Amino acid sequence: MVHSRDVIESLDGWVLCVHGKGGKTRMLPLVDDVARRLRARPKGYAFPGQIDGHLSPAHVGKLIARVLPDHWTAHTLRHRFATAAYRADRDLIAVQQLLGHSSVATTQRYTALPNDALRRAVMGAVA
Repeated sequence: MVHSRDVIESLDGWVLCVHGKGGKTRMLPLVDDVARRLRARPKGYAFPGQIDGHLSPAHVGKLIARVLPDHWTAHTLRHRFATAAYRADRDLIAVQQLLGHSSVATTQRYTALPNDALRRAVMGAVA
């Protein structure tokens, strides 16, 4: 559920307040383009619907799957994001916090090992 009140300007830039499972809340940094687009929307939910004023996450997932190529879903995009975020900085804790996982082990299942990771490990060991 993305609501206009959840797009917040922080000292480091725009963030999205995400209300996750179990009442957990986390702040996710937004890239400028996404922040601008969200702020340009009318006040209220980004995906308005009839249930509590917004579409259910399951329904949004179905809508996403309809416009993506075969075998891509909101969940596979989440895995792709986790892998790309890990590859960018090699910081599993940061990825864990971005995804809202309580366990690093869960986050590890979401991230694919970068192709050069094993080679870099060997080269570092023999240096």
